[in-house]
Amino acid sequence: MLRKILESKKGPLTDAQFAEIMDLATTDIKINRVNFGKRTSLSEAVEIAAGCFVAMGRGNVA
Repeated sequence: MLRKILESKKGPLTDAQFAEIMDLATTDIKINRVNFGKRTSLSEAVEIAAGCFVAMGRGNVA
């Protein structure tokens, strides 16, 4: 479900890209939300994952 939403916003993803994005997003959510007792909605998770996708893309360019 999350993959389909991301692909509709950002374009097609390979399995490796999706796994890396989910790893980055999960780490971000754990550090910045769970540790502070906050819950993450699906829309927030999609935004975080989209941000990770952008950050990952920037890392590959340089």
